Amino acid sequence: MVSERAWPPKAAADCWLAAARRAASDSAPKGRVRASSDPKLNHKRLTFEPRKRLHQPAEFRTVRQRGSRLSDAYFSLSVLANRMSHARLGLAIATRTFGNAVARNRIKRLARESFRLNQHDLPPVDVTVSARDAARVAAPKDLRISLEKHWKNISQRW
Repeated sequence: MVSERAWPPKAAADCWLAAARRAASDSAPKGRVRASSDPKLNHKRLTFEPRKRLHQPAEFRTVRQRGSRLSDAYFSLSVLANRMSHARLGLAIATRTFGNAVARNRIKRLARESFRLNQHDLPPVDVTVSARDAARVAAPKDLRISLEKHWKNISQRW
């Protein structure tokens, strides 16, 4: 009887080596940021922290009642100056407007991302974003352009 090692088979050993190499490359330090061609992006953090959000219903209510309104075919924004050092975002995407959670979350993701990229250009204001019916069928590119125009308008007016 020929004696062979029962474990690990050669094919499995090859897989383990490949997995070990991948794990070693994945565990490399990830703190380094790639240099961008835009010097403005290298110095500012583009995160969307909890302090940059509206949380309480009273905060939403105050912005809606006292704030100025900006609107177009896709979004309605209410803007109110705050006493903080940064802008804050509140999203009010109605179930009645979008229906299912997938569509609502898509619009919220798009609005958060747009705010995150433009937050350093905005003055210290509270902004609530509500989507209109036309946003449901609009292309994501059109929605991004619409939000960019709103952020530019806010930064010029406040």
